[in-house]
Formats: sequence, C-alpha cells, structure tokens
Amino acid sequence: MNKLTSGVVAGVLVLGVPTAAIAARMHVDHGRGPTVVHDAAYGAIQTQVHAWSGDGSTRVRLMVDGLPAGQTFGAHVHTLPCGSLPGDSGGHYQHSTDTSVPLAQREIWLDVTAGADGHASTTTEVPWEIAPGTAGSVVVHALPTNTTNGAAGARLACTTVTFGE
Repeated sequence: MNKLTSGVVAGVLVLGVPTAAIAARMHVDHGRGPTVVHDAAYGAIQTQVHAWSGDGSTRVRLMVDGLPAGQTFGAHVHTLPCGSLPGDSGGHYQHSTDTSVPLAQREIWLDVTAGADGHASTTTEVPWEIAPGTAGSVVVHALPTNTTNGAAGARLACTTVTFGE
C-alpha cells in the first residue's frame, strides 16, 4: 500500500510542478460589462474582455453584443478604470512613448465590425506585457480607429479591466 501511495504522490508531484510553473508565467484578466455606458443609444450593449499576458506578450479579446449591424467601432485599452464621465478612463494605454515607433505598435487597438446579429469580436496580440497598474479599461468608440492619430470618436461604453494585477 505504501509503495502505491508513494508512487501516486510522486506522479502527482511530477505532473503538478510543470502545471504550476506554466500557470505562474501566464496572467489572465477579465472584464464584463460595460461598466459604464456614455451614450444612451448604446445602453443595450454587453461586453466581455479577456486578456492573457505572459512570456513577453499580451493578447486581448473583446466581444460586444447589441451593436448596429454592419457598423465598425474603434476600441482601445485605456489607462484608467471607467468612471461616470467619458474622460475618466484616461487616454489610450501606450507601451512606449517613443514617437519613432508607429502608434499602432505602441497601443492596443481592438476595432470591431458588428455582424447581422449585432455581435462583434476581435483578438489582438502585442509583443509586450502590460505592467500592473498602467491600464484599467477597454473603451468602445463611435468610429473606426484613425490609423494616423489613433482617434476613434466619442466614447460610447467602457469596461473596467484590471490588467496585470
């Protein structure tokens, strides 16, 4: 009996260590909302945000339901959590302030186009991790992202996400 128990324990330990090591390298963040709707015309939308960071990269997935069919919306990771005012979520999170790096490579853009059923989703991966406490939300904007300056119109809805924490 002891040999069987020892063998099972040893097997669990060997299998459990790699799993724990893998889990320690990956950080997962979630947000469900929106936390705040800034435009009453979009009061029925629902959002989910999932973010995975580890091994020097971050992947963010945005899912939105209740959008007008066929319309494209800009969406970005912002620096602060959502608040009652549109500007409370701060500006776009930027991994670097080096202006020689193109804006699209410094920010996380999550533009979505709604299907006939009003559902839209996208996933973006960047080759860096979001430092804890430096990003706090995902904002859905009224217009597609302008690839020159990152602008995307009015802030329609905001979902708080505690990136990296």
